Amino acid sequence: MRDDTALWDSPRDPAKPIGLGPAKLTPVHLTRQTLVSGPNVLTQTDLPLVDWPGAAPADAYAVTLRRDRLLLVNAPETPDGWNEATQQASSDVTDAYTVFDLTGDALPLLRRGAEITPDIPSRSTARLLFGLGVFLYRMEDAKTYRLHVPRAHAEALVTHFEKAASHLNSGSRAPGPVLGPLTMRS
Repeated sequence: MRDDTALWDSPRDPAKPIGLGPAKLTPVHLTRQTLVSGPNVLTQTDLPLVDWPGAAPADAYAVTLRRDRLLLVNAPETPDGWNEATQQASSDVTDAYTVFDLTGDALPLLRRGAEITPDIPSRSTARLLFGLGVFLYRMEDAKTYRLHVPRAHAEALVTHFEKAASHLNSGSRAPGPVLGPLTMRS
């Protein structure tokens, strides 16, 4: 039998930061991620709401995805399913999304994969980045961007960032794969 191991990338250490030239992509472990959907969901949470380009605090917060959906980060546990009292459905999605912090000179990298404009606000943090759906927002440290990507797309996102960093570091002025933001009506 022939050895085909050279045809496959070796697995990455899931906890190891990834150098991207002047930026760094670091995997983040969150205690809990919970999707909450329902009418008036934005007014029924006590957590600080994080939209674009707002900054998230270091502890628990709610990321706005659209007018009827939030991603609660590190919030207290809530039972899955429909809550008749609040008219909301909640789902534990802790294992559904891989989370990364992008630090350093990150904006040029982000702009290689999406139309990112920090000075134009948006209620939603949902974006298409390199053609992949992500939730993107800043942390309290203005130089840190946090990304939530579906777990199955995490490796593809890392590969796109590596290629974008390589392209930027080579000094090429050619445009990279730039895709528009995911727009959701609110």
